[in-house]
Amino acid sequence: MARLWHSTFRDLFSHRRLWLFPLLASATWFTTLTILLLRWLSLGRPRYPGQVNPDVPFISDIGAATLQPVFIVGCAATGICFSGTAFAVHHVRYSPGFYGLAHDARWRQCTSLVALVAGLAAAASLVLLSIFDTYNAHARHLYLLLGTFGGLSVSALATTVVWWDQARGDVVFVGLRRWCLLNTFLVLCQMSVGLSFVALLRAGHFHIAGILEWCLAYMGAFWLLSFVGYTRFREGERPALKDRGERQPLIA
Repeated sequence: MARLWHSTFRDLFSHRRLWLFPLLASATWFTTLTILLLRWLSLGRPRYPGQVNPDVPFISDIGAATLQPVFIVGCAATGICFSGTAFAVHHVRYSPGFYGLAHDARWRQCTSLVALVAGLAAAASLVLLSIFDTYNAHARHLYLLLGTFGGLSVSALATTVVWWDQARGDVVFVGLRRWCLLNTFLVLCQMSVGLSFVALLRAGHFHIAGILEWCLAYMGAFWLLSFVGYTRFREGERPALKDRGERQPLIA
């Protein structure tokens, strides 16, 4: 098969540093959420103007009311690092210097491109929704929120499809299967919680919906962290048949 991905993206970055993207994306997002939550708790759980949930404010409510600079910086840092993550996770698959699947099926390489574009769109939407807050630009904020969730969903599902051969295939990279299975499990959990969140929100059950939004956001941090396992394998590690027994992966 044509080397679609590698002919588009050459090895412009050091493989030994790509794992920093998911690590930083996870850390910045987790930190941003925790700062917002602790700030709300420290103020005695106030109810903000326009807050539809009487008990648990949505993340955007806190971000727009008291800590907008923190929210903007956190979303911007997360968005930038997630863009790098979306690229790194697929680039290491096809790069001859890493997993070296440059001649992978063309449909899989096209799916990787879809995942990358959707991830970049989600990252841009995340940054913009923090700027156009829910109070001063509610309609625009809502559209950007939908763009973020939509882009993340497409990127997560496409990435899961691309890497599924390493989760259940006959020829896998040693040590990678556990990370693929963990990542797939987190994607399924996020999809279930996300659908429940939307259903409860539309039904007017704002209390439970608010709790689920926070759970979904924190799960996203651990989902990002799981990609470190994809990108920290030593360059040049070759596929091994699953029935040969796994050796310990070489960590860069």
